[in-house]
Amino acid sequence: MSPKILITAATGKTGYEAAANLLKEGYHVRILTRAISPKAKALEDLGAEIALGDITNYVQVSAALSNISTVYYCYPIAKGMPEAVSLFIKAATENRVTSVVFMGQWLAEFPNQQSLLTNDIKKSYELLKQSSLNVVYYNPGFFAENIVALTESIVQLGIMPTPFGEGKCPWISAADQGRVIAALLKNPKPYYGKKIHPTGPRSIDAKEMAAIYSTITGGRVKLMPVSDDMFMKAVLAAAKEFGYDDFVALQTVFYMQEFRKNRFAEGGPTDVVKTLTGREPEDFEQIARGFINNSPYGKPSFSKKLSALAAFIKLMFVKLPSKKALEALNK
Repeated sequence: MSPKILITAATGKTGYEAAANLLKEGYHVRILTRAISPKAKALEDLGAEIALGDITNYVQVSAALSNISTVYYCYPIAKGMPEAVSLFIKAATENRVTSVVFMGQWLAEFPNQQSLLTNDIKKSYELLKQSSLNVVYYNPGFFAENIVALTESIVQLGIMPTPFGEGKCPWISAADQGRVIAALLKNPKPYYGKKIHPTGPRSIDAKEMAAIYSTITGGRVKLMPVSDDMFMKAVLAAAKEFGYDDFVALQTVFYMQEFRKNRFAEGGPTDVVKTLTGREPEDFEQIARGFINNSPYGKPSFSKKLSALAAFIKLMFVKLPSKKALEALNK
């Protein structure tokens, strides 16, 4: 009999893909979500059982875990992870959960991290190790979907803003991550206690990314280095479209600083995607083509170029949080 699986963050990048894969294979999937969003409804249409609740609410988490054997636990980019993980451990233990696939982070493998979220992940690892739960530590690097916001500028202006410096990254798609997570949830036992680090097939730098975008668009795409402040402004400007906030913006600035140290290229590429899914991971060109083909900015036009220019100019006027506010966000 197949396990009953709970997916948290099921309307996010990895949770949605994992849930959809499992449902299409006939697995019993319950999703924990705060509201019936279009993505939650799409999963319900595929057969998912919906549990309404918040990942920080013990009663709601415990109810969602009833009769569940395996869990994908993914905490949002927000404060409070160790506290939420502690209550999850209690609820999962009481509900006799057999296996947990825990969303961690590659940067948590490195010392002296500035990001509160990265350090909270380290604390959460320790809490889980001290528990009686059987845990698989899913440990990805930088998500390719985080560069979707560059599409408008690349296609319409032929400019790729880059906070990446000379760092490299084996970019991995959400689709590949969803397949890996689904595979781990179907058969977690061989991976208990292990850290699983999935990557794309090749580490590339910003120059190589721009060359690939040039091939896809048929025009030359130039690099435009941007400062951390400008990068943060861009994240805040995209807040409404992508669901970002000041905390997310600050954490991603820390990630960019680590990116420039080449952290994301260390330890990879790996063969995790091929080993667990039986298929090669998507390469950056496949991923980037998908972004462009699915984007409203995917084809250049005069009006869209003007809109892209206006959006870029508006960035100059985005107000950054004060230094004091940023320090408070990271405590």
